[in-house]
Amino acid sequence: MKYIENHLMKIKPAISKIGLGTARFGSRMDMQKAFELLDMFYEQGGSVLDTARNYDEWAGDGRGKSEECIGKWLSQNGNRKEMVLCTKGGVRRSKTGERYFDLSSCSLCEEVKESLEALQTDYIDIYLLHKDEKSRNVEEIVETMQRVCEIGKISAVGVANWTVQRLKAANDYAKKNGYREFQIVQTWWSLAEYTKEMWNDENTTHMTKEMYGYMMENQLLGMAYTAQCKGFFQKAIQDGIENIDEFLKKRIVTPKNIKKLGFIEEYCIKNSVHPTAIVNSYITDNLLQGIALVSCSSVEQLKEILEWDDYALNQKIIEALDAI
Repeated sequence: MKYIENHLMKIKPAISKIGLGTARFGSRMDMQKAFELLDMFYEQGGSVLDTARNYDEWAGDGRGKSEECIGKWLSQNGNRKEMVLCTKGGVRRSKTGERYFDLSSCSLCEEVKESLEALQTDYIDIYLLHKDEKSRNVEEIVETMQRVCEIGKISAVGVANWTVQRLKAANDYAKKNGYREFQIVQTWWSLAEYTKEMWNDENTTHMTKEMYGYMMENQLLGMAYTAQCKGFFQKAIQDGIENIDEFLKKRIVTPKNIKKLGFIEEYCIKNSVHPTAIVNSYITDNLLQGIALVSCSSVEQLKEILEWDDYALNQKIIEALDAI
């Protein structure tokens, strides 16, 4: 297992470069199956668990279920000090089911307390603002996070789905006034590009050249969701691009991705490696320090990912993929 080397992180456990996404845990995935995945991940050296207060809320009564599932697993195993917990707040649902964002002090302080209780812990390693409430000024948000950090005994704070402009403004204000800065960015980040159909949510962001440059310059840590590219390269190589499902065809089949597919397939044959190794190593061996977040529906899927988690991808290959 690869681990992060980042002097900005004040997190005691080793930070694995593969993080386990847990959105369905305790809701659409029952506790027993979730525990099997958690056990395997932990046994193979994985430490980063990625959750959120509102995970799977969109699928029904899922709010808090993922955190509760993780909390029960940690309590059962007694391994809290070995794990890196990343949770997120700021996304709410109205009584009528409408999603909205609330980064007010009252709301975030309430949410972090709920997260602590659900996770059965008295501290949080990484806390992210899940979405940006764009109408609220960054100065207020930065000041609010100081209080949230105190309540949650939070080691590192960051943002998910923020633009580089908002992030930079927030960190400039924090630096000027001696406040905690955002050190982590979670966003769509993978070696695939996506069609416009994938970006039908204006409140969702992907890794841009501007964001990448800002993060490199300031030594921020990236957390890549969609790191697996929705399984596109693995499925296309295994089953043929003509046999992948319509979801992937509409959202990921582009001329650039087809060229990358050919490059990856040729590389895998020549070097006797699985495409999963290339997909994840694009993040875990990137010049920008990154965590590849993976979501699995079965033990078999997770086993395949972890079998290749130590594979080292040469920087020249990453550059060649970026140049396509």
